[in-house]
This record gives sequence, structure tokens and C-alpha cells, in this order.
Amino acid sequence: MIKEGDVVTLWIDPKRVYLIKVKPGKKFSTDKGAIELDKIIGLEYGSEVSLSTGHKGYLLQPSLVDIYNGLRRPSQVLYPKDIAYMIYTSGIKPGDTVLEAGTGSGFLTISLAYYLGEKGKVITYDVREDMQEIAKKNVEYLNLSNRVVFKLKDIRTGFDETNVDAVFLDMPDPWNAAKAAYEALKPSGTVVVFVPTTNQIEKTAIALKNNNFIDIHAEELIIREYQLKENAIRPKNIGVIHTGYIIRGRKSLKSGS
Repeated sequence: MIKEGDVVTLWIDPKRVYLIKVKPGKKFSTDKGAIELDKIIGLEYGSEVSLSTGHKGYLLQPSLVDIYNGLRRPSQVLYPKDIAYMIYTSGIKPGDTVLEAGTGSGFLTISLAYYLGEKGKVITYDVREDMQEIAKKNVEYLNLSNRVVFKLKDIRTGFDETNVDAVFLDMPDPWNAAKAAYEALKPSGTVVVFVPTTNQIEKTAIALKNNNFIDIHAEELIIREYQLKENAIRPKNIGVIHTGYIIRGRKSLKSGS
């Protein structure tokens, strides 16, 4: 059942998908009509509703894709295809503690918080307070503040934490954070890096190897969506092709450790 404070997806059609926080006494307006939020409290997810104009809409439990499209993002953010693979290959599980640098608009932060669950913890670092303030608002909007710790610090000098399960890096020069990631990780823990250019791959991979990371990989993911029209199923003309590269490796113990 939908209750006060929940975040709900209002789906009207493929071009009109809205993320709404349920607040009593409020009204949400679209070009297809408005909906009074008082009237959706107590309804089940999946319910059909009528907008003020008579147009139909549907109340859905938000997916991470809905959240990705619906939240404020003044900076370039990681795409869902990359975030999903980064989480999958990191080996993390619900209840783990992970580190992130930098926070940006908080989309990787939010995805990690969802995946790690109520007992997990995301500790996210950035050097820009203005960006972290936006990320904090996005995290608060989704009721995830109890799973995320925000810190302002240049992690090239080192993280505050040790023995964490994974480190995620989305920064211009991740090779300069390889040593910090190594020192923060538990043995066999994973570092996962996102970079947009190939020259960054080489510098990062060399730095990881020189800091005793093993099982190092660099990968690119490409996704292609299809248009769904009767007798005309084919790839869409416009899509997301290149977004960036994912580099990952695992911490090995130094000889004599």
C-alpha cells in the first residue's frame, strides 16, 4: 500500500513517467492533468488512477531506472548499464560496507544503498561540497539517509576507513587513488573504477598492478534498445552507445604480509 512519505512512479505513457514523493495536501501537475496526492494514499502499487482531465495514469513502485530518470542530476552521471555491472562484478552483498569517490549527483551512491540494504553502509567522498549537497537531497528524497555517510575529503591522501568490502572510483585520475584503495580494502576486496577515455584505462591498470591488485580487467558495455511496433520490430535509431570503461581488480596481500 502507498503511504505518506513514499516515493511513487506515476506512469502515464512512455514519454510521461514521473517520480513523486507522497505529501498530504499536495497536488502533482502534468500536461495531461493533475493528481491530488491525498487520494493515492492507501492505494496499491499498480493501481490505475484518473487525472483531472480524465487521462489515465498508473502508480508504480519506482525502479532504479525511474529514479535515474526522475532525480536532479546537474552533472554527468553513470548509466544504469554500467552501475549494474559495477555492482555485480564487485562481489558485494547486502550488509557490506563500501567506499565511493566521487559522489557527484549520487546515482551510484543511491544504487549501492539500495543493493546493500538496511544493514549496509555507503561512505561516499567528494571534494565538492556543492555536488554533495545535491546528492544528499537526492538520498533524502528516497528515504535512504540512514544507509549513506557523506564526507568532504580528497581521497588521494587516503580514506578514513580500512577493511571495507569494495571501493568504487569515479574521478578524473583514479590511478592516483590506487594506493588509497588498496589500504582501505580488506584482503581480496574489489576496486571498481569508471573512466570515460582509453588513456585513463592504461594509467589506471598500471597503477593497480603496481599496488598489488590482481585479476585486473577493463571492459565496455553497449546496450541497444528495440522499438516495439507491430510488424516493425527493429533497433531504435537513437540510443546510448559509448558511455565509458569499467576497470576492476582485487586486492592481493603483499609478500610477507
